[in-house]
Amino acid sequence: MNNSNNFNIAIDPVEIHIRTYRSLLKSAGFVRVRNLEDSHKNMNSVLHEKASAGKIDTASFIYSLLRLPNCMSMVKKIILGQSIRVFKNNRFSKIESWQEVEAEGRRRKMYFNGKDTLAVYIASVTDVDDLISLTTAFQIEWNKLHHLLRSAENVVKTFESLLEKDDIVRFQKIWTDDYHKFLTAIKFRRVDFNIHLLSGSYMEYARATQYWWDHIEKSISGINFLDMPIYFVSSNTHSLINLITRFSLDEEKNLIDYLYKNQDDQLIKTWENLNKDNIHPAREYFLNYLSKKALRENKALKDRKLKLEKKLGIYRVQAKHNLDIDAQIIPLSQLPGSNLGKLLNTDLSELKKSHSLIVNIDYPLGWAAYQVLTEIGQNAGQVLGIYIMGKAAALNGQIGDILLPNTVYDEHTKNTYGIINCFSLGDFKKIFKNGLVLENQKTITTKGTFLESKTMLKNWFRDGFTDIEMEAGPYLNAIYEFIYYNRYEENEFINLTTTPFELGIAHYASDTPYSKAKNLGVRTLSYEGVEPTYSISQVILKKIIEREIRLLRENGQ
Repeated sequence: MNNSNNFNIAIDPVEIHIRTYRSLLKSAGFVRVRNLEDSHKNMNSVLHEKASAGKIDTASFIYSLLRLPNCMSMVKKIILGQSIRVFKNNRFSKIESWQEVEAEGRRRKMYFNGKDTLAVYIASVTDVDDLISLTTAFQIEWNKLHHLLRSAENVVKTFESLLEKDDIVRFQKIWTDDYHKFLTAIKFRRVDFNIHLLSGSYMEYARATQYWWDHIEKSISGINFLDMPIYFVSSNTHSLINLITRFSLDEEKNLIDYLYKNQDDQLIKTWENLNKDNIHPAREYFLNYLSKKALRENKALKDRKLKLEKKLGIYRVQAKHNLDIDAQIIPLSQLPGSNLGKLLNTDLSELKKSHSLIVNIDYPLGWAAYQVLTEIGQNAGQVLGIYIMGKAAALNGQIGDILLPNTVYDEHTKNTYGIINCFSLGDFKKIFKNGLVLENQKTITTKGTFLESKTMLKNWFRDGFTDIEMEAGPYLNAIYEFIYYNRYEENEFINLTTTPFELGIAHYASDTPYSKAKNLGVRTLSYEGVEPTYSISQVILKKIIEREIRLLRENGQ
């Protein structure tokens, strides 16, 4: 019998690339990014369309620049570890005395030794996938520019002759006063990154997540999570709290003074249109967006906000080590003291009898969602609701639209989940005006932003999938374990239409991959994401409060 055909099964280039670097990291513990460039190019990534071209892929380069720290111009070695314990066991005991560095578009704990080494805390395998993709794209595009600039007499003039005007402005905005310095670095240095994974074991990821939760419990005295029902929310660190405190309404005059002082013509025009049309609650959403910017610059304003949050019993827990995921704990019994009831048109007085908490986290990246929700499930007495808000790329609709899925395919486990989404079009009718709400969507959870090819997009769209993101699948894998007696399945269709808690998933479209120049590498979401973010947050709060009041009445309280 001839079995030769068994070896002719085509493997997707994206899968080949993932297997390549994961195998190298597993066997050797390190990988030289130069050895990944060919498989990266062969993926034909939607986010790196010109990887193989001689022409600069400005969208991909800018996307990488925004998600890696500025010190990458000096970095040669990148070391990845889940916890300080892992770093210490590998003779990197002093990394937290190094300079802490940040990236505008990614939340990670990162430390630079001032010379050539970057240490990065990783939360899950998704962080490894993401960092490999970002550094490979960065290296390819940096070295293209190096080749073009190395003989240039006037590096700025030569660089700007290669780009369109809008792209020049974007680079100037990213590098600010260091614009010439970065171009000089590109001219004289060809980058060649080495990435070292100190430990890739699942145990270390689980331990890092446990440390993260232990820090939350120790930061809040007087709360025993095992004795208190919770509503879990994955969103951000501002929208829920801003809607509860309604702080921006009290500070409207100061915020509008700040707006005109900063002379942002586009934001001023948006504000004036909202005022002219008297659009509510979009007007309040705008003030909340403005407050985020103003709070960074005005300490007195920030102090007043924190004082109000403390009065309402809201706990903020900033990430210390390991997972760079902040958390907020909100007792429902304190909400009657807020002005939230007026916004929701709901009497909150019955909540004074509540013993439940909202546990809100700054949404994690990819597979870390599974680890976080699993850890919380093991340490909370009862989960009454799970509400997930995030960004997604939309294969239909426009940027700023809201997508409500009832089917999720997870690329990690190859599971397809069917759910009953507690969110519906009717929840948004009175509060969301400047976009569409698309119900009954089919979501694809991918392994990474670069790990999507045009062929994959076409196949997904052909199969009716229109919503591409990174967290829903891992969350649903964890939810499966809340209900069934075994660990999550693989390659299965799983019916989650009956759960002992309320389940809601809502995404807002931040990218439209089928549209030219519409990914976040060549544009920023800016105000476009504000109204959907706050609309979803408002619906989440209303769902939680209505469910809690109903449960209190059923229990005769």
